[in-house]
Amino acid sequence: MKYFLIGNDMPTSKCWHVAPTKFLLAVKITFYLLIAFVTGAYAEGRAQKVTLSLKNANLEQVFREITKQTDYRFLYSDEVIQLSDLVSIYVKNAEIQHVLDHVIHKQGMAYKIISETIIVTPPKMQFANLKKEVSKQEEVAISGTVKDATGAGLTGATVTVKNQPNIGTKTDGSGNFALRVPKNAVIQISYIGYLSKEVTTTNEGPYDIQLQEDASQLDEVIVVGYGEQSKRTVTGAITRVDGETLKDLPMPSPDQMLQGRAPGVQVTANSGEPGGGIIVRVRGSTSINASSEPLYVIDGVPIVSENLARSSFGQPTNPLADINPADIESMEVLKDAAATAIYGARAANGVVLITTKRGAAGKPTVSISTYVGTSKAWRDPNELRVDGPTYELLKNEAAGNNWIDRYGSIDALDGSGNAFAPPYANPANAVNTNWIDYIMQRGSVYNIDASIAGGNDRIRYMVSANNFDQDGIMKLVNFKRRSFRTNLDFSASDNLKFGTSIFYSNSRRNRIQNGNSTSSALANAFFYPTNLPAYNEDGSYNKPLWESPLAIVNETDYLMDNTRIIGNFFADWTIIKGLVFRTTWSLDNSYVNEDNYSNTKMVAGAGVGGSASSSAVNDFNWINENLLTYKISLQNAHNLDVLAGTTFQKNRNAFTSATGQGFPSDSFRKVSSAATRNSSGDENEWAIASVFGRVNYDYNQKYLLSANLRYDGSSRFGANNRWGLFPSASVGWIMSDEAFMEPLSVISLWKWRVSYGVTGNQSGIDNYASLGLWGGQQGGYRGGGGATPGSGGAASYGDYAGLSPVQLANPDLKWETTTQLDIGVDLAFFKGKLNVSVDYYDKQTEDLLLEVPIPRSTGYSSMMQNYGEIENKGIEFGINAAVFAKEDFGWDIGLNISRNRNLVKRLASPFNQFTRDYVRIEEGYPLYSFYVHEQLGVDPQTGNVIWRTRDGESTFNVNRDRFISSRNAWPDFQGGLSNNFRYKNFDLTTFLQFSYGNYVFNYNRYFMEHGGEQTYGFMAQQLDRWQNPGDITDIPRMASVNYNTNYRPSRHVEDASYLRLKNVSLGYALPANLSRKIGASQVRFYISGQNLLTFTRYSGLDPEVSVGGSALTIGIDQGVMPQPRLWMGGLNLTF
Repeated sequence: MKYFLIGNDMPTSKCWHVAPTKFLLAVKITFYLLIAFVTGAYAEGRAQKVTLSLKNANLEQVFREITKQTDYRFLYSDEVIQLSDLVSIYVKNAEIQHVLDHVIHKQGMAYKIISETIIVTPPKMQFANLKKEVSKQEEVAISGTVKDATGAGLTGATVTVKNQPNIGTKTDGSGNFALRVPKNAVIQISYIGYLSKEVTTTNEGPYDIQLQEDASQLDEVIVVGYGEQSKRTVTGAITRVDGETLKDLPMPSPDQMLQGRAPGVQVTANSGEPGGGIIVRVRGSTSINASSEPLYVIDGVPIVSENLARSSFGQPTNPLADINPADIESMEVLKDAAATAIYGARAANGVVLITTKRGAAGKPTVSISTYVGTSKAWRDPNELRVDGPTYELLKNEAAGNNWIDRYGSIDALDGSGNAFAPPYANPANAVNTNWIDYIMQRGSVYNIDASIAGGNDRIRYMVSANNFDQDGIMKLVNFKRRSFRTNLDFSASDNLKFGTSIFYSNSRRNRIQNGNSTSSALANAFFYPTNLPAYNEDGSYNKPLWESPLAIVNETDYLMDNTRIIGNFFADWTIIKGLVFRTTWSLDNSYVNEDNYSNTKMVAGAGVGGSASSSAVNDFNWINENLLTYKISLQNAHNLDVLAGTTFQKNRNAFTSATGQGFPSDSFRKVSSAATRNSSGDENEWAIASVFGRVNYDYNQKYLLSANLRYDGSSRFGANNRWGLFPSASVGWIMSDEAFMEPLSVISLWKWRVSYGVTGNQSGIDNYASLGLWGGQQGGYRGGGGATPGSGGAASYGDYAGLSPVQLANPDLKWETTTQLDIGVDLAFFKGKLNVSVDYYDKQTEDLLLEVPIPRSTGYSSMMQNYGEIENKGIEFGINAAVFAKEDFGWDIGLNISRNRNLVKRLASPFNQFTRDYVRIEEGYPLYSFYVHEQLGVDPQTGNVIWRTRDGESTFNVNRDRFISSRNAWPDFQGGLSNNFRYKNFDLTTFLQFSYGNYVFNYNRYFMEHGGEQTYGFMAQQLDRWQNPGDITDIPRMASVNYNTNYRPSRHVEDASYLRLKNVSLGYALPANLSRKIGASQVRFYISGQNLLTFTRYSGLDPEVSVGGSALTIGIDQGVMPQPRLWMGGLNLTF
């Protein structure tokens, strides 16, 4: 007889052949228990939880899976395995006793738990009979090969005799095996991820045995609104991005990590500033005046994702950069109404569910990850400018052309009798100042994450800490984050559980002006002519135009400090089997402090003796949610999942700001030291209350039905429309389970999905937009605060305080409403090796929240009303394939492509956006449309611009002949391609991101392609200008006639399609025996690069960036810090 001890930190098995006497049995058990206590038992025996998904597995396989997930060891005799039947079990986070009862008691056997050793004993009578039968059997030698569906040999497959697993072996590297078995024995072949198979041996073989992949392995659980659901039965459009695939990305915020990885999700970085704003659009933009950003929910807490900075500095900041991406387990993007309607009035723009990592029962696992890197601009900005001598040559040429245009020839005299004289007599000796090199730098990035996770059946924990520090590629720019997270789960009893998540973050930003501003360092480095010296003779900054770029990067003193706490507490009470009540209390609190000082060396401070500002914002958001869920399965066919709940949420935002001028010296930088001081402040609130419910039903997991309903009430809307109803319904059909699909064995899954529903949008508008308001200051309210504090003079008469009407009431103001139809299909081939998903959607948004013009007889020019419609239609395609899945080599591919078509269908009147009205919102055109003078070409003979005119007019009129361009910022399609390779201990990941058909307005060219009469520098495109008859180019002759400042030439709208090698990572994991020598379970080194290659026709610094400042000005580039190219090396340690 053999006895086996299996468990963590133990050899695979220890066995002795002994006489089956009670005395020896007692000695053996005592010996094993001593080993268990000495080598591994570190706590009292307890019932830990396990997750199992096994089909037709022998009992030994079950034991091994349990020992992998717990600290338990099994002690049993070989007869236990011989007498057992094959087991199929599917459980998630089940108590160990429940699992043991299922797999042991049902076999007629017994078990006992002593400390952390589980002793399993067989029935005595069956054991005695088995010994007699085995002794009589004759043995024969058999051989064979175990293969997969493709014919490749399976290494390490288990081959055992049925009911006698002590007689067995493993296949070799080619899938071959040889074994002595009883005559006519039935052998069982098993391999992880494959269906087990039984073969009756009638001769010596060889046997050719083919295993099929287990279709049950195709299923996975994904996070949905207020719960989890099997991916197989989901009827909504949901994309999951696993946190493991993002582990080596040096990005400060989780939203940026979605770029190119989720079909239908467009992610654009406003700039390359660390911690800077990110634009996210899920299936297009649904609003003009309100927000089009998705709702973010972290561990069930809807968080604040709006920019809280009071100082824009040309670009918004990103509140999501407060979150540590290393804490993320997964991100689920909810896209259609079936998935999002459960969030009602905040779900029209999609929902991003972020789930953080939690502890599991078992020994503590310590993880440490760190990386360091360096960055620079992926394209040299100097390539876009001309040097000093070239600048003077171009100025001379333009001056000559303008002289000819005015006086007929270069030799003509002007009205005063003066001959032409070029502005620069000796361009070859011109000063050549490289303004770019003065302001740019090689940035650095440093990150370290540390976490510990573990627990037992009662308490599970995950604690993490993070230190992230990144310098921008422009001087002074820096983003630092320090964060700490604790996730705890506590089981008070089988029916009562508690949990909490507490996240603390402190981030600090050093910033400079970035983007469309005369105080932007990069913009001014382009504006400043290269033939000017950087410093005056006295050593002061040379400032012929606005602020010196050098002064901006050397003298700016700005710090934004943000402390944020996100926490929640929940309690689960299982009232009866299947019926669970959960209550959750959550908060999201941000305290943002900003200090800025412009010293006397800067334009803003020189004339006033220094200028300072300081502000403090406290944003407090609390939420209470109560959920009741009931799950039941009837007759193993009818599965019902019912949810009902309530939500109460309130947000309070308060700010105080102060400014000061006139300081004793630049050593005094706080407002309190200023000779002149001013201050303002305000507080505003909003609240929402909701009831909601959901019913999911399926029959045999083949016919699927889901319905959602949410009823929201918001304080932001008028008394007549404060509450809104948001329903959705969806159906699904797993066609592959039908009998007529059985011949198509290559298809593992074929699921149809159809959904339709209604969602709302209340984000991005003022908290008191529906109310009639009076204020103590013109253009503001509540004593001068509100939406536009300090925007007008005091509403006073002489020395008497007064009130001023500032806003008309609209009691009918209500939500923006989006209805959406989605038709989708999910396909899986070759037992899940190839997965395809296709969705078509039609989103119609009406009742847009807009400032609508009203008769001036009311005393107002406009009023916030529901007026307008927007349409978004599109298609999404996603594919994931496991090309190879061998023990030593693996290759996975992921590809997604999506296309969205946006259209403004109804608008009260067209209006323009951005400086010089370069963006126009008008019925019949998409958002982000450019309003230009359309340039048809350049006359090859004269070099002058050929303009498009209206109605066939022969003469171009700058006021009349302006058009909405057919080119806009929307891509024709976008997506990403990922490849993951694994060879033995090496891993290689590549990720390509692409966008095709999107256009960017290069605003830099508007200023720096000119006819020589401006004082700005020149862009490099000027070198392609027309110079001689016959030249073919789109850059006209350098003369004022072609470069009028009132012109908005369409040539500045450029094709910004791009293909970008977004990320490459190469890693190597030390062999396990080497890792153990330093006490680690895993050691991995890697190198990684980001934005390594970019293929684009765009002439600017980056086809991705945008000036920001408004959700309606996407696709405009002017003085924006580009995305950096970054190289780094890292280390992952697990103990």
